[in-house]
Amino acid sequence: MLNFNPHKVEDIVREVAATEIMPRFRHLRHEDISYKIGDDPVTTADKSAESILSERLCDLLPGSKAVGEEACAANQGILDCLLGESPVWIIDPVDGTRNFVEGSTTFGVIVALAQRNQTIAGWLYHPASDEFVTAELGSGAYHNGNRLKVLPKAPLEEMTGALGLRITQTYEQYLLSKNGVDLAPKPKYVASMRACCHDFPRLVVGYSHFGFVDIPQWHFRALLQTCSPWDDAAGLMIHAESGGYSAHWDGTPFMPSSYEHGFMAATDKESWLELKNWISTFCEIPK
Repeated sequence: MLNFNPHKVEDIVREVAATEIMPRFRHLRHEDISYKIGDDPVTTADKSAESILSERLCDLLPGSKAVGEEACAANQGILDCLLGESPVWIIDPVDGTRNFVEGSTTFGVIVALAQRNQTIAGWLYHPASDEFVTAELGSGAYHNGNRLKVLPKAPLEEMTGALGLRITQTYEQYLLSKNGVDLAPKPKYVASMRACCHDFPRLVVGYSHFGFVDIPQWHFRALLQTCSPWDDAAGLMIHAESGGYSAHWDGTPFMPSSYEHGFMAATDKESWLELKNWISTFCEIPK
């Protein structure tokens, strides 16, 4: 077992957010914003926070390495670190950068710790409310001292959750072909995704948190073709430690080295299969 203090990780994340992220929130200049591919923004807050988090977290755990979203954008070869023996910090310095740029508080910091391609700890942090959702492998997931759990199993017609854009668009096209009428069993409510740091807590926290007030907890979250270690390693580990089930569409489990393969998180395997069967009625499921 790795020798690290999870509370010191929280301290580092909180301090870096206070010095590098929040002072820039709603104070970004034109020159503070650039674009990686198309309209995918990155800011000076992303770059500065990732650099400092990488340095401080590696200092906290000697011999560890760091894989950050912005570093990977410049050199995808660093993903090979996840397959080695050394512990690896996986960092998304500002998850929800577009929201951050637009002045919305729906952003956060995501940190995971992995070794031998297995996530062993995760932290989701909302700087605007100073809240963490955290988990360690085999020790459960927590928010404000409360141990978290997924919702009980429910019939498909009672499930609520979020679907990725490609699934949503395909379903809208399917409805058009049915003249807007779909009488087949389907989830009760499907929400839009916001940011991973906010979506994953929706699966495990059943009360107000991260700036959300009186919102229902979700049963599922599904993406057709995309995932990444910085977006999903911490959240999926927290979901699993809360009793949930997740897998790629072919049934294989998520690993930190997973990249650009869709997945779904649900309350249990039976619910996962039921949701997959529903989605497959209108959408081609990736192999």
